[in-house]
Amino acid sequence: MSRRHVEGSRPPGERRDRDTASGWEDALRHERPRPLRPERPLRHKSGPASRSKPLEGLRVTPRDAPDVPFEDRRSDHGDAEPGGWIKHDQILVGVSLALLVMGLVMVFSVSTAVGLFREDGDLFFYARQQTLVACAGLVIMLIVSRLDYRRFRMLSLVGVVGTCALLLVVHVPRVGLEAGGASRWIGLGPLSLQPSELAKLAVILAAAHLLATRRARSGAFEDLMWPLGIVVAAVCGLILMQRDLGTALVIGVTTMGMLWVAGMRARDWLGLGLAGLALTLVAIFAEDYRRERFLAFLQPFADPQDSGFQIVQSFIALGSGGWFGVGPGLSVQKFSYLPEAHTDMILAVLGEEWGLVGVIVLAALFVAFAISGVLLALRCRDPFGRLLAAGCTFLVVGQAAVNMGGVMGALPLTGVPLPFISYGRMNLLVVLVAVGLMLSVARFGPIVVASGAHPQPLETADVTHIDSRRRYGGSRRSGSRDR
Repeated sequence: MSRRHVEGSRPPGERRDRDTASGWEDALRHERPRPLRPERPLRHKSGPASRSKPLEGLRVTPRDAPDVPFEDRRSDHGDAEPGGWIKHDQILVGVSLALLVMGLVMVFSVSTAVGLFREDGDLFFYARQQTLVACAGLVIMLIVSRLDYRRFRMLSLVGVVGTCALLLVVHVPRVGLEAGGASRWIGLGPLSLQPSELAKLAVILAAAHLLATRRARSGAFEDLMWPLGIVVAAVCGLILMQRDLGTALVIGVTTMGMLWVAGMRARDWLGLGLAGLALTLVAIFAEDYRRERFLAFLQPFADPQDSGFQIVQSFIALGSGGWFGVGPGLSVQKFSYLPEAHTDMILAVLGEEWGLVGVIVLAALFVAFAISGVLLALRCRDPFGRLLAAGCTFLVVGQAAVNMGGVMGALPLTGVPLPFISYGRMNLLVVLVAVGLMLSVARFGPIVVASGAHPQPLETADVTHIDSRRRYGGSRRSGSRDR
């Protein structure tokens, strides 16, 4: 048999018209561009029972090829989103900026009232400080989003050790600053550092690193919890020594969300959640002020002038706003009637000035943030990037849920600020860094798109010359030339 009659070659006598439209359509139908790497199915991460079944209808885009240099593995930021015209990271940026602007407006409104009771009488102190931190945070967010998130993985465990050291330094006399009966800050001249806020990012990075290892991908409880459980328990224990149950609770909620994304079994996950709830109740009843606050949550009007004063004033502010509020800047409760109006209870002032409609808009923005963050995490094929984006999403949304639930009386008050909205320099900086990490995952992370979506443009040779020998799927022999 001659070489022209081998399997896969063009049958003898058949003529291929390259000049007609039908000839081109036929050629393009049988000749596809060669991807940079072979396509392979994506495995399930939900549990060991389904770990051997590939996800149907999913395809890995070729830009995550391992043989591509490290600097060239980033996504093409200008490409259209597969299956849509708006990218998830664009939604994330838009929602984050909207929340930031809303927060600056609310801090400016509350600052004019809270500043009256400062010793220097500066009405715009809090608004000015928050605006400066917001500008610096946006610059840092932009820088972090332009760095490959994989570079932060090598610093994850070092960051946890450094954060634990800072959590101990706050107890050193003349170094740690005390306020409200708790020592949570480190004085740095005119500035102050709150290590518990840094601990949130440190735990997220460490958890993403440990849960992305090959050992943790087995889905077994002991593989997922060792040594992550020791790390989270140590950090939360040091934070509880600062009498800050709210931050420890936020870290616990974030870790639980990351464990779910990592593929922990539902039975193990529920059991761990119940154990965490039991430990939370123990911590509540171990301190008198926490117990009083918890009882005030159960019966806020039993002692409206003492333990229930803050939550009752929050109810008054929310009720005074009605549907559309009393107007921007016209709140009455912020004039020292509502304690911590510029930090923990700023949602009550927002409800008074903008009404129920304003609260619904704020809640919708956080829901949009959650949806865009979760979709961004699910699209990332890299386990570390997926867990990092999910952890940052759970951090922001979980903290918002804890704060809003406490202000509305659905949860006990914990002293957790509302992300983007409450006054708090370190908290706002940490939240913007978290958004930067999510944008870095969106920019540099390898993604998975549906097989029915339009693929990204591939690097192909000039398709004007098509190999006629491979028209029927045969292998190309060495030495053959394009006709």
